[in-house]
Amino acid sequence: MRVVLMMLFALSMILFGAELFTNGIEWLGRKLGLGDGAVGSVLAALGTALPETAVPVTAILFGSGSKASQEVGMGGILGAPFLLVTLGSLIMAVALWVRHITQDSADRLQVRGKAFYRDMMFFLLTFSFVIITGVVPWPWLHDLAPWFLVGVYLVFVVTALREKLNSPSSELPHCLYLQWQASEPAWQSVVLQLLLSLLAIIAGAQLLSSGVSQVALSLGMPTFALSALLIPLATELPETLNSVVWIRQGKDALALGNVTGAMVFQSTLVPALGIWLTPWRLDLPALLTGSATLAAGSLLLSFFLLRHRLVPGLLAGASLLYWVLPLQALAGRYDLNEWAAGLTLAIVIAVVFVFRWNLRVRDA
Repeated sequence: MRVVLMMLFALSMILFGAELFTNGIEWLGRKLGLGDGAVGSVLAALGTALPETAVPVTAILFGSGSKASQEVGMGGILGAPFLLVTLGSLIMAVALWVRHITQDSADRLQVRGKAFYRDMMFFLLTFSFVIITGVVPWPWLHDLAPWFLVGVYLVFVVTALREKLNSPSSELPHCLYLQWQASEPAWQSVVLQLLLSLLAIIAGAQLLSSGVSQVALSLGMPTFALSALLIPLATELPETLNSVVWIRQGKDALALGNVTGAMVFQSTLVPALGIWLTPWRLDLPALLTGSATLAAGSLLLSFFLLRHRLVPGLLAGASLLYWVLPLQALAGRYDLNEWAAGLTLAIVIAVVFVFRWNLRVRDA
């Protein structure tokens, strides 16, 4: 009971921090003259990526080099983008459906095509490189990879910040929560609110991660599976909850950019630390996680290129790939390999069916 109460309190902290952060980051972007895409893809993504970066890096640095600590770190690193592109898509789909019903708005994300294409291409290419680095036993590639990934992220940031020159948001954000009057907030107030929100997000994510781990360890699941499934479930809440807030407010560019920008961050800087600090040799569960991540991301980008939009049905369909990893973890725990293989095949078929069905619906 105590662990459950702690997890509920932690979730409340993350929700409160997410609301403060989205409000503060909008005002920061406005003061810097940035467009919505740059605010979502760079500023929001960097701020809310702190919890999922801190957990695996802490596990690796303070784990005394043990195999278990390295598995926790690798699971957190690979599991973060995996959860964002799968369950994150489902959460955005539900937010879109709720908005469509309650506000009678369009049942699709209003996507800024150039920004979405840029983020997804950066993510798919760099994450593929991360997976290849963990498979190919070339020492020179392992040594070069961290520097290459850092360089790619710097290129991404420069590219995203070029939006400062065009399409700044003309709509004033909600008045700053720490500002007692409805006027242009001072820089000090904006920075103070952002710091307070980040403290709430990080503290809540750490508490929630600890509580989830305590519950999960009692089930006797493999270390990598637990870290890949449960640690990101806690630490990725900031990105997804920020996006729900922005979708509710009709700010789809910020919502989507927040998620895709975080995915780029998690396929470059965070894996760079993992590759630098560990041998970075990926086993079958890790490769399965990476493959499902790439498949879900490719599905979203392919649909967008074909239909120039993202709809809730397609987002929910991509989220089905999340269940591939839990099935494999349960198969290893209870020796149900044949059942897991059959259910995995059924999931893949269902994803293909959802993709084709949404294409036909939009054709009609």
